[in-house]
Amino acid sequence: MSSHIAINGRFQQRRITGVDRYAHEISKRLTMPNYFITPSYSLGRVTGHLWEQLFLPARIRTRDLLWSPANTGPWTVQNQIITIHDASVFDHPEWFDPTFALWTRLSWKVLAKRAKAIFTVSNFSRERLKFHLEIPEEKIHVIHNGVGKPFEPQPQKSIERVKEKYGIKKPYFLFVGTKEPRKNLAGLAQAWKLLGTRSHSLFIAGAEGNVFANQTHHEVLLNQTYVPDEDLPALYSGATSVINPSVYEGFGLTILEAMACGAPVIAADISVFREIFDGTVLFFNPYYPNELASTIQKVTEDKSCTNVLIEKSLAHASRFSWDESARRTQTILESLA
Repeated sequence: MSSHIAINGRFQQRRITGVDRYAHEISKRLTMPNYFITPSYSLGRVTGHLWEQLFLPARIRTRDLLWSPANTGPWTVQNQIITIHDASVFDHPEWFDPTFALWTRLSWKVLAKRAKAIFTVSNFSRERLKFHLEIPEEKIHVIHNGVGKPFEPQPQKSIERVKEKYGIKKPYFLFVGTKEPRKNLAGLAQAWKLLGTRSHSLFIAGAEGNVFANQTHHEVLLNQTYVPDEDLPALYSGATSVINPSVYEGFGLTILEAMACGAPVIAADISVFREIFDGTVLFFNPYYPNELASTIQKVTEDKSCTNVLIEKSLAHASRFSWDESARRTQTILESLA
């Protein structure tokens, strides 16, 4: 048996998104002997791939198992497990920069054949990856994302602090995520325009993606603000509702974080959200902005509905924890080391 798990630490030099949060939360909870292999400074997309392919393999100790938790890994390392979060680059390559999409599809096909196993975060992602990469059933393992501190209901003082920090003066609906095609911000903007409400505002928290196709957001008149991790729990907690209008996801981590903070959630009716969140959120068809507008209206007017959603959210979020996700991850790492 290998004595250690080597962790591909390329993610440690990046601003945290959902994929990177998973990598941080799982890796810091592993209790088996492990060590990180991390670039000494922040790398770009191309230089990051070069470091991963050329320099990372040389730093793995003999017989140690490499875990690459953030969608990429070195081709030459067979004693490796890689986490791939979803198959969107195959299902919707038009959403991505063409060079990125081509490289990623090629890389995943190579890694799927060479790696010992693949982790993913939902049954939906497992089935799509099996289809595109022709992975046998026993080689791919589903381990759900988790949630934990500091994502929990926040005191009113903290909520007021973040509202003041970001200039939020009205009750607000919240979107959290990277600006990219799958997030359906255009549909959200159309729904908000149809709603025409003056009693609430819409706050868009996130960052620009750098691997996605150029988008024409002529209808997206939404200001987007990057929000650091320390402000997210209070921002979730203070929201009238959190909206996730995505047309494609591998899991839906922002929904789970919002639930853990006691926020009612409005979510697109897509397969993976039905798998993970059925019965605990208000669903709408993401291709019909008028349906989203009606759902937002329902939340603003029906307090009893909102209270039920909050109760369901907290109960459902309690079923997911990073501790359990890490325990399951470690069990499989140990068995394959």
